[in-house]
Amino acid sequence: MLKSVILQLTILIVSLSLVGCGLNGAAVSNTSSAPALDDRAADLIKKKESLTRFFHPMRVRPGDWLETQPENGETFEEYLRSAPTLPDDKRKTLYIQPVGDFTAEEEMVIRQTADYMKAFFNLPVVLRASQPLRAGEEYRRVQYRNNVQIRTSYFLDDYLPRILPDDAAALICLTSNDLFPGETWNYVFGQASLEKRVGVWSLWRLGKDGAKKASSDLLLARTLKISMHEIGHMFSMRHCTKYECLMSGTNHLEETDRRPLEPCPECVAKVSWAMNYPLADRYKNLAAFWKKLGRTTDHRQMLDMAGALCGCKIEE
Repeated sequence: MLKSVILQLTILIVSLSLVGCGLNGAAVSNTSSAPALDDRAADLIKKKESLTRFFHPMRVRPGDWLETQPENGETFEEYLRSAPTLPDDKRKTLYIQPVGDFTAEEEMVIRQTADYMKAFFNLPVVLRASQPLRAGEEYRRVQYRNNVQIRTSYFLDDYLPRILPDDAAALICLTSNDLFPGETWNYVFGQASLEKRVGVWSLWRLGKDGAKKASSDLLLARTLKISMHEIGHMFSMRHCTKYECLMSGTNHLEETDRRPLEPCPECVAKVSWAMNYPLADRYKNLAAFWKKLGRTTDHRQMLDMAGALCGCKIEE
């Protein structure tokens, strides 16, 4: 059975006005290491060092997450000692439930997200048929023109717990509606309840690139980043502060767009250990995903990362 870590987790990016002088250009490191716990962990500690060249040290800019939300981060060794929430034989499937009215492009991105999630975590992924939004008026508000926002409690406390399968490691709802958690918030991209194993994320803001429509590649990248980041949290992974990393916190879309699609060496070791997923296999599976999409640069990078583990060049 999955162990609950915290009751509620506010997701990734919030729309608070965040100002102040900051740590512009400052490097931030995760806290010191703790002893490894097993042979598999010891092997990952050695292998993760070969991946450092693919990542940049964290640089905090004005308005960034770490300027306003100072955090210590978490090393791989500390994660091992934290008794993290893990999938098990009883609960190991990730379910995706789309809710709302999606464009053909968004439907394609959701399908691609399901495929990517399987390669990313090496867990069974079930993409359910899209359902209409049935939230009552008590869960709705109109704060922006032509934008009906839905209170996240509708999903976390009402809808998703009622449809949660017994074998779910997590049930993730992707919605076309904008979200807000309470009256004092402008919006959130999403929110999750680790106790209930459910979370909801919105695509509503991800398709915008300033005043214009975001490209398909940008919409996909943002959806993948937010989804994988938050599922990482549901498996007890804390924000990364050592590198520019998929698991780093972000305050705004510009910061999200700067983050890589991949977890850094510290955080990918957590994924590998938690899912019992060999790093080389993971990178090869992700390479196959990008090859299928015709993304040659991303495909090559995954092969290069797999090759770095053995000090060789991998060709397909």
